[in-house]
Amino acid sequence: MNYTTMETSTWWRGLLALSLLCGLLSAGCSSLSQPASASFASVVISGKSAAEIRDATIAVFREDGYQVFGSSRGLVFEKEGTKANSIARDGFVGSHYGAVTIIRVRAEVVVLSTGDQRLQCHAYMVSGAGDSFFEEEHKLADFRGGPYQDLLDEVAKRLKQP
Repeated sequence: MNYTTMETSTWWRGLLALSLLCGLLSAGCSSLSQPASASFASVVISGKSAAEIRDATIAVFREDGYQVFGSSRGLVFEKEGTKANSIARDGFVGSHYGAVTIIRVRAEVVVLSTGDQRLQCHAYMVSGAGDSFFEEEHKLADFRGGPYQDLLDEVAKRLKQP
């Protein structure tokens, strides 16, 4: 390999790395203006009561296969993760012997200073679910919030929000 080829190859690798970095940064830019608690997935809802928001949220998550649980701060939704989720969290052996990873979503309604309300959520992969000693929650990174943002957008749509 001559010097010119090596220089061009290095230049292309640098360009690729820069492109990837820009892509990752731009994927998260929309959440930079929001509070950290709303950066995963959130929608602002106007003119609806907390009960209406709660009912619409429960309906959307149930239709997506989640079971609903209450909590002191809001709602908790859970459904069984995929086989790939279980293998990633518990390994091949654990998955083979029945270990199941659960997807847990914690949602809450926050009243904003404008009088509007923000429905926000965060998702977790839970290994050892149901075992109080071994249960382990792994918070999903903000860039993985797309499917959950889609669910909250559906809630807003049902409540006729822009």
